[in-house]
Amino acid sequence: MDYHKLIKNLTDIGPRYANKEILAAKVIENWLSSLKIPFIAQPFNTEVPVCVTADLKADGQKINCIGSTIISGEIPSGKYLISNFGYSGICPYNIAYSPVTDSISVVDHYKVPSVTISRKDVIKIIMSKNVNGVVTVRKTQIDTENILVGNIENPYNIVFSHFDSIIGRGAVDNAGSVAIMMSCLANNQDLLRTTLFNFSGNEEIAYDDYKLSGYGFRVFEKQYSSLLKKAKKIIVMDGLGVGVPSFTQNGLDWVLQVKTLDQIREKVFWLQNDQTPVLQYFHTLNDNDEIIKDEFLSTAENKLKQELAIKLSS
Repeated sequence: MDYHKLIKNLTDIGPRYANKEILAAKVIENWLSSLKIPFIAQPFNTEVPVCVTADLKADGQKINCIGSTIISGEIPSGKYLISNFGYSGICPYNIAYSPVTDSISVVDHYKVPSVTISRKDVIKIIMSKNVNGVVTVRKTQIDTENILVGNIENPYNIVFSHFDSIIGRGAVDNAGSVAIMMSCLANNQDLLRTTLFNFSGNEEIAYDDYKLSGYGFRVFEKQYSSLLKKAKKIIVMDGLGVGVPSFTQNGLDWVLQVKTLDQIREKVFWLQNDQTPVLQYFHTLNDNDEIIKDEFLSTAENKLKQELAIKLSS
């Protein structure tokens, strides 16, 4: 299949978020229908934060920022300046930044007023006497779905790939993985006998008491927890297309946010790229089609196919 045609169909939607998320689901369903591959839609309603305004000033100078919170509120100072990969604490508000890229990378959403800035502007916050900002968020109800393909009764394998995105066009996060999974399905339909493929909605962010991300996974878990427990292997595809892919069991809490993870952890694998290049684009406006390379997508598809074919050959 033409990876980039599939990716472009998704990225042309823009951020596949809020009311645009269901459009992405329909794109996937149309692909499956064109391939004559049956699927089951698992529709659900959820609530997501939509940032209406995000403003930040340092000594009167406007600082570029993106909202990174689920609630509205003021940021009255620069006191709580936090690194997304170093923060571990509680504060009444914050100004966040990613230390690994100059782009504004919204790594996390917080339950306090928060905006995210570029690491290039950190020094402006540190050196300014007066820092103030405001962020306005609207809680928004949306309809979305998980799309299930393959063995829904007793799958040997379960494969997840989320299709929503929150910043930019969402190529590496996560249209590339969706395209790989679709191509694998198209080229290896025997896998439908042994494997359940889940194109997952609402992975990025939601209002949920358990965790803010991964809500679509937990919707699946609520109905099909028995399949997660019985499956011999579970693979999560996330952040592919910008480097050589590999399987890892590190970072599983980040990519499969189900309540039963500790019970199934030993059989869960993340098909991913080295995170150094991924985090240059993660949740940034630079996450565009151009950064995705066919050679990395093809290698990832072959690795996935080889892993899933083990049961077929036994």
